[in-house]
Amino acid sequence: MPPESNYDQYYERVTRVAARALNLPIAVVCLDRLGQPEVIGASGYERDVVFHVQTYYSRTLECEEPFVVRDALSDAQLAQEPLATSALRFRFFAGIALRLPCGRPIGMLCVMHALPRRFRRQQRQMLVDLGQMIEREVGLRKLDSSDRLEVLHAIDRLQAQHALYVETFHRTPVAIAHIGRDWEWRHMNDACVKFFAFSRAPLTKTNILDLLDASDRTNLEQAVQALDRGRGGEVRTLDVKFRLPNKQSKPARVQVAPKQTTSTRDGGWLFVIHDTRAEQREKAARDAREAALHRGAHEASEVLRRAREQLTTAERQLGDTRVDLRAIADNLPVLVAYVDGERRFRFANSTYREWLGLDPEAIVGRRTHEVLDADYAAAIEPYVQRVLGGERVEYEVGATLNGSRRVLRGVLVPRRVHDQAADGYYLLVQDVTERTALLDRLRHQAFHDALTGLPNRRSFLERLDEACAASGDGVAAIMFIDLDGFKAVNDTYGHQCGDEVLVEAARRISRCVRGGDLVARHAGDEFTLLLTGPAIDRAALEKIARAILRTLSQPIRFGANVVQLSASIGVLPRDQAASLSGEALLRAADAAMYRAKVAGKARIVVHELNDSPAGMLG
Repeated sequence: MPPESNYDQYYERVTRVAARALNLPIAVVCLDRLGQPEVIGASGYERDVVFHVQTYYSRTLECEEPFVVRDALSDAQLAQEPLATSALRFRFFAGIALRLPCGRPIGMLCVMHALPRRFRRQQRQMLVDLGQMIEREVGLRKLDSSDRLEVLHAIDRLQAQHALYVETFHRTPVAIAHIGRDWEWRHMNDACVKFFAFSRAPLTKTNILDLLDASDRTNLEQAVQALDRGRGGEVRTLDVKFRLPNKQSKPARVQVAPKQTTSTRDGGWLFVIHDTRAEQREKAARDAREAALHRGAHEASEVLRRAREQLTTAERQLGDTRVDLRAIADNLPVLVAYVDGERRFRFANSTYREWLGLDPEAIVGRRTHEVLDADYAAAIEPYVQRVLGGERVEYEVGATLNGSRRVLRGVLVPRRVHDQAADGYYLLVQDVTERTALLDRLRHQAFHDALTGLPNRRSFLERLDEACAASGDGVAAIMFIDLDGFKAVNDTYGHQCGDEVLVEAARRISRCVRGGDLVARHAGDEFTLLLTGPAIDRAALEKIARAILRTLSQPIRFGANVVQLSASIGVLPRDQAASLSGEALLRAADAAMYRAKVAGKARIVVHELNDSPAGMLG
């Protein structure tokens, strides 16, 4: 082969990258020369392969999407072509047409293999991306050096914007999809897949119009036609009902806008789909939570405000009349006292009798450490020192009073006479035990499943992120567990029995794991398991997973009812988890579980980085 120019070396590098990235031995770049393909870059084979791909070249240039032949022998025309019948005997082919911005085809990027192959969606997208890189290079070569540099900078900026768009598209919690003019799905984010309750691949094979009733379908078609005619603004909004795989309908508010593009391959519309039912539930729940918090905060604020006002009044009237002070202080539901600079009580209200069982008059003259429990006195000592230094302070501590454990919120106010240094302090203590317990219950409910008592998805993800951030003894493995046949339990015995089955399943799974591991209820009949600590070998990991399969396969009895279940488990070992985020780890384990479902259920699938089904365990 003659020496190559820098430009030829670029195409050679692209083909090498294509061959390695797509895990295929042959990659070729052709440019059109008077209607014939001319090889300008090849990896894994000599350039004379061009004499065998004429038919493939023509058919590739006719396609907007990648032209993929999984097995040439299954195509009557291609089975007779030299590529399949000659000594080369290539049976797999995938190619993407290279085009100018105007859409005119100028060549082809293709990959080949001697054996039939599958070509996944991610590989198709990678082939498209590599083809766009070549299209960009061909366009740049037509520019002089100054224009070339300016265009390169512009492309870098556009790529950065595109990366930000892609990240925003996939991470937004609102369902977004790109629908082609043939009403087929082009792209969709995870929220969209979740909204329709499909897996991504089955949803991609549907037509969005087929998910609508006749009236909604007509309204949507009319809205799109109005957009195409430039009427009604740039966005149309309408309410529809989608049909889900479970044959139920789901109301949604759909916003449609034309997708701005110069490529017919990427044309169509952008759909933003809002789950109106979920939004209404979320708003109602949020309003209820906010109302409860506002009421609690207002009540607490009012109690504290009134107590402070009463304490201020008591302080102002202390020098005038002890009778008035006693009348006010004794009717407050808080501890009120005056302590002098020697830490001796000089005044105590009747609440000391209720809380401590001590006569207020008997307290006067005694030191604080002689009256208060030792742990309470030690807890507030730093605040006492500050108030004796002339500072008004507040605190909240846990302490034992008269044998009862309480949470106490106190206010210490320095006593000054004629602007002199503090010679004592006033004490106001409020019992906030019940309110603190309520906040703890609310916090527990936010991070635990109400039915099983297990940590919920939010709690699991937080723990997973912490384990990912830890070095050494972080994530050992992740399991994603889905009960097989659980829907039939609800349909046959009712949701109450279904709830009992979930509780029993949670109990059984928890008995199979180690002390430091975390079992959580992900959603519905799905459970997740985080194994922490040092890496676990495959045998030990399989032992835990099989123990879970065995215990879940045991009959569950509820009175006269006997429920027989199984489970599908996806496993992500630590050696497959390097440099992935918590969400990505969970999705990988979920994908492995899904493959276990597809393979026949009641089995374990270990996730592999190349995403092959080889890790399946019956």
